[in-house]
Amino acid sequence: MDRATNPPQATHEVEVLDNSVRITLAGEFDLANEQALTSWLVDAIKADPGRPVEVDMHDVGFIDSSGIRVLLQAHAVAAQHGGTFRLTRASGAVREVLEIVAVYDHLTTGG
Repeated sequence: MDRATNPPQATHEVEVLDNSVRITLAGEFDLANEQALTSWLVDAIKADPGRPVEVDMHDVGFIDSSGIRVLLQAHAVAAQHGGTFRLTRASGAVREVLEIVAVYDHLTTGG
């Protein structure tokens, strides 16, 4: 697949739970869908300010520096709105990339 002409598919689902907001991401996250990912995360944070936000990464198969930048920005936005932000269930290559760039612990502790 040519990533330039066929951008990777990415989806999300937002669940507002009793004590948190869960955002389940699926697909591949890179420059092609950076704006969509930003909107999904920031909109969910701002819709319920102060609530803990949990981002389930179980079905994410790829993330590049653009996607990582969005996750870090969303983490900061959640803190600015009095909430927390943490990734859950990142595995395989996605977890490995997050560990290599030394953000895995920061994004999974819920701070």
